Amino acid sequence: MTATSGRSGGGQPSRPAALATSSAERIFTGSVSRPRPAGQAPLGQGAAILLALGRESSMTIPVHIVGGFLGTGKTTLIRDQLQARRGEQLAVLVNDFGEASLDEAILASDRPFEITNIPGGCVCCTAPEGFVDALGAIVERGPDRLIIEPTGLARPQDLVDTIRRSPHASSLEIAPVLVLVDPARLAAASDGERSLVAHQAEIADVIVANRTDLCDEAALRAFDTWVEALWPGPLAVHRTRHGKVPAELMEWPEGEGARLPREPDAPHVHGHGDSTEGFRSRSWRWSPDRVFSRERLARAVLRMSQGLAGAPLARFKGIFRSDEGFLLLEVAGGSLHEARSLHRRDSRADVIFESGEGGEGDEAFALAETWLEAAILSDAEIEARSHEIELALPDGRVRIVERKELVDLPDGVPDVSGIFPSRSGAAARLDALWRTRELPEQGSAIICAADGFTSEPVPIGALRQGFLLHSLEDEPLPAGKGGPFRLLIPEGVPDAPTACANVKGVVRIVVKGGAA
Repeated sequence: MTATSGRSGGGQPSRPAALATSSAERIFTGSVSRPRPAGQAPLGQGAAILLALGRESSMTIPVHIVGGFLGTGKTTLIRDQLQARRGEQLAVLVNDFGEASLDEAILASDRPFEITNIPGGCVCCTAPEGFVDALGAIVERGPDRLIIEPTGLARPQDLVDTIRRSPHASSLEIAPVLVLVDPARLAAASDGERSLVAHQAEIADVIVANRTDLCDEAALRAFDTWVEALWPGPLAVHRTRHGKVPAELMEWPEGEGARLPREPDAPHVHGHGDSTEGFRSRSWRWSPDRVFSRERLARAVLRMSQGLAGAPLARFKGIFRSDEGFLLLEVAGGSLHEARSLHRRDSRADVIFESGEGGEGDEAFALAETWLEAAILSDAEIEARSHEIELALPDGRVRIVERKELVDLPDGVPDVSGIFPSRSGAAARLDALWRTRELPEQGSAIICAADGFTSEPVPIGALRQGFLLHSLEDEPLPAGKGGPFRLLIPEGVPDAPTACANVKGVVRIVVKGGAA
């Protein structure tokens, strides 16, 4: 098992002499003005941000996402980091909610940081393509690091998913995600605000309690209790004021994140021992690159709960990146419970078995590990799914839909450009597929992509108004255009999650029964 280390230190790469005359001139600022190839769409408004020149293109660029609810001090923290890192070549992307762009104005006041933002909503919902284009511009320029401030109403995990799915993913390395929380505001928050903050915190690698000088001890104690209830919880919690955080919190510690071992058959095993007399525990972690079969996971956990590992199961709790999204699986009261998870750092499992007087239990852990490992999808399995669509039905049946069937469905669209001006190619109407296959009319569906991305549940009624793009010039839709199949849902469809309106590489649709 080897650990993948983070970026090494060292001197700055050489720069053009004309740009090295002063500290203020070490950074190239402004919008991207390079010539565009003919036919290439322009970047969305504000998609080009503070960009740096001259970095070795073969190195990955750390991406620092600084999240948190409105008014928690994200911009103050970023401004402090910019001041502290003036010897580095930086890129900053700001995503204000609305048109005022106040964060841009505040950051731009600290020259030479002249920032253009992506306004008007969340970059991963209303402006995803502008965001991906901005990433491409940044990768081309090659800064030492990229700092992203999403809107305070965004979930950082959606940004993580978008970055990992972008064509620039191999050039970017997601650094620890920071989420800022105002303890005083959290104590008085409405249920809606508290729920959103909890969603933001679920992906946090570091939770920063900011503005601690403005809250009392009762609010700090309540904050500590709130953090302790998070599972698996952040790697670090830092109390501060005025957005001050030490540089080491911006990097992965050894054995975490980008430094987590990535061998597919060698999970990272944590220490184990007696939590109390008569019980033994063990924890495993896997790189988020590995994708598990939800069906095989459920079967493995049920085997443990039935005592088939050779020891009674006292507890199982795990988060896994599965072919149906990140899932929380937990055994409580002898029953398996499942829920969607917003955690993105890794896949992990905590297992506690009862042990006899002699301390038996290692054999049970060995079997449990074998079963969990067997649930990992192989590269061949993932590749096999990339040429057809699996329809997973509520009764457990799986039905295969091939491209030819989509081509032959009634009411097909020869060219979607009339409906989606930025797209081209032939598409099938999902309503026609639903009618032809007599699929459930109630409930919701999860859209799964070949790269492991999964959507939020989409109400069946909204999904049926969508299209599956399948061909370009009578040939299968190429991967570079979102193939083998791309889901497109028109703007304004009621109840359709905006992040699900454009899903590339669709290979599986999981239909859930019941009310939508």
